[in-house]
Amino acid sequence: MTPRRETTPACDYADEYRRLRRLMGSGRVAEAVDNATTIAYNAPTAQRRAQAWLFILQGQINQRAIAEIPTTLDQSDSAVRRCRDYRLTGEFHALAAWYHHHHVKSLHFTAQHLVLASRALRSMQEASQAAVDSWYDLAVVMSNCGYQQQSTAALEECHMLAERIGVPRSSVEGVEILVRDALLRYYTGDPHACIGLLRKELRRVKPHLHVLDKRELEWVHYALGRLMLLGFSEQWSVEQMLPETTSSAEALDLRALALASRLIAQGRGNEALETLDTRVIGSETIGVMEPQHLRSLALVAKGDHAESILAAHQTTYALYKQINEFHTIYLDSAAALVDHDQLRRAVAGWADQANTDDLTGLPNRRRLDAFLVEVVGDGMIAVLDLDGFKAVNDTHGHQAGDAILQRVAALLSSVVRSGDLLARTGGDEFILVLPGATEFDADAVSERIRVAVAAENWEYSVPGTPVDVSIGWARLVPGGDPAQTLWAADQAMYQMKRDRKSY
Repeated sequence: MTPRRETTPACDYADEYRRLRRLMGSGRVAEAVDNATTIAYNAPTAQRRAQAWLFILQGQINQRAIAEIPTTLDQSDSAVRRCRDYRLTGEFHALAAWYHHHHVKSLHFTAQHLVLASRALRSMQEASQAAVDSWYDLAVVMSNCGYQQQSTAALEECHMLAERIGVPRSSVEGVEILVRDALLRYYTGDPHACIGLLRKELRRVKPHLHVLDKRELEWVHYALGRLMLLGFSEQWSVEQMLPETTSSAEALDLRALALASRLIAQGRGNEALETLDTRVIGSETIGVMEPQHLRSLALVAKGDHAESILAAHQTTYALYKQINEFHTIYLDSAAALVDHDQLRRAVAGWADQANTDDLTGLPNRRRLDAFLVEVVGDGMIAVLDLDGFKAVNDTHGHQAGDAILQRVAALLSSVVRSGDLLARTGGDEFILVLPGATEFDADAVSERIRVAVAAENWEYSVPGTPVDVSIGWARLVPGGDPAQTLWAADQAMYQMKRDRKSY
């Protein structure tokens, strides 16, 4: 998604933006989403509507309203495209990266969105609080997705822009990023470095606690509890500065972890376990290991050493499982890149834009019609339709649906014969023309397609929504009507769908 023009830096909805940002940062996420929804459907300008949709998306991420995010991603994507604003584009891709990392679990799409976000923000000319916030949000998402080095670089960009235009750095401290960096040292075997980083960060932000965003204060609160568990208690607290109630899932997770850490440090293992059992702490907040590790330490504090050993093994298993999943995702992403490369080579001969489908690069209906006129002799025509594709769009959004269509196009291109034509005619329908082929050839191609589609690990691309393909064939005869042959293939494809449903 590449913007063609930059909107004016001095946006006319700055007060509205600040109000929504303040609500979001103070933990009043539900209220911010309600206000943003009203704006999204009633604002007179495309830019205000796009910004509102991004606030809705950010709010749903904060509330972990996962089922609602795919639809909001589609709405945000459409709204941002209409604006062609680099800042909004960067913000959109940062938020999309969070979703693709945690819930689609696609390394390829996560990295792609992070790269697009970074490039968009580097291209923007806007110099405002909103621009500073966008760099900050990208840094936070990068940290949240495990890209710590890149996150630090984005935070530096954020701080440099803030200094250049006179925005107080206290509004974008990045406590979360530095705390995550400290925990990374802890879990990679250097607890002393973790302690040093936590103490340094807490002492650095202590003088400006009164101007910190409430979200940052939640991370300060957690860092104080975690440092106490490591044996270095600071003689101050921010608990009285936190809002009494919050609709942020992240804030609730951090409060539970902070309380459990303090209770363990005080030897109150039973109470720490009760705290950890009261809330299911999402891996999106601070990873898979921290809640498991605290449970193990709580059992030690309780004196239940046998159970603590088992819990420690659960911590190790959580990491092992995550690494295995990462390897699978990595290979799946590498396979996608290979398939896309094969697709590019396969369609190189159909580079004429008027005859090419924009999404997949395959020949379109116009090129298909021309090809059928050129076919000499008999052959076979197939109509292919994806099974389960509507569920992909409904569950994961149209961006994921588009990615699946591209992947299917690549898979189909890799199994068809040289000289055949594979076209996408719209939606999830593909047409395959095999000049000179027999029914035997068609069966062989069908089998190759079924094997390729079945071998694809759709669970890692679109979890819970398996994809399959129905294929209907018809014979192309010399002097026959191609349109009639296509209709016959279409009917054969629908008959296959009906036969499958009857089992």
